[in-house]
Amino acid sequence: MELKTKNNIGIKDAMTYNVITATSDTKISDIATMMTKNDISSVVIEDERVEGIVTSNNIISKVVSKNISPQDITADMVMDKFVEISPSTSLVEASSLMIKNNCKVVLVIDDNNDLKGLLTLTDIVRVSPELIELFIEETSLEDYSEDKQYKASDESLDEGVCEKCGVYGELEDNDGQYLCSECIEELSEE
Repeated sequence: MELKTKNNIGIKDAMTYNVITATSDTKISDIATMMTKNDISSVVIEDERVEGIVTSNNIISKVVSKNISPQDITADMVMDKFVEISPSTSLVEASSLMIKNNCKVVLVIDDNNDLKGLLTLTDIVRVSPELIELFIEETSLEDYSEDKQYKASDESLDEGVCEKCGVYGELEDNDGQYLCSECIEELSEE
């Protein structure tokens, strides 16, 4: 699928430059506070170099769901490896890389291994909404791939942009539209 972005928008036009970082020995409770204070969903872990990334999903799945105190866990215990792109990567390439690696954020790192910023799925859709087609197409293809078991009875799409309100999150198929739970609830009340 050949997609062209409007006005040649590049990574530098979409990425976040002021990345919030922490060290690998930072307590998860402190990282959660940083996320809340800055209204973000990921913190880059950087000691002498970039080590990984802690996302809100990491905190929920690896700490909260296991009923572990966030004061007892440090970033290095829950961080994920990161996917890296160069500042010259195109938005289409970045989108494809996110799909391939099943991630919502990639780190922008230059040739000197310096962190220059990060790029999220939300950033891409905000500046180049036509790329959502790529995510939808790739998600559809993955559902039918040999690696995955597709179940016709499972009508939920894991994540994406709600076709009614435009908010990114968990979606469900509702009469041919992919909607968030709030929009489905609103429709059922009408």
